[in-house]
Amino acid sequence: MLHMPVDVIATFNVQGKIKPNYIRLEDENHLLHTYKIENIIFSKEEKYGGIPVILFCCNIVREDCAQLIHIKYYVKSHQWVLVKERF
Repeated sequence: MLHMPVDVIATFNVQGKIKPNYIRLEDENHLLHTYKIENIIFSKEEKYGGIPVILFCCNIVREDCAQLIHIKYYVKSHQWVLVKERF
């Protein structure tokens, strides 16, 4: 698995639950593109070595095609990471 830090715009409800709304990804020409997160398939809270993380499985529309992405939010460091699987 490859983990790449990404920029995410998120909102919080009154209970403090986080929801990612937009993600900024870099293409092969090193240009940044912002994509709206169309829907969240699921989210789950996990711990990696005691570090709390929220995993989001989301859909974005990229180049007129729906794409499934996985992003992690590291609660204590407030860092967003795109999770890519190597094939």
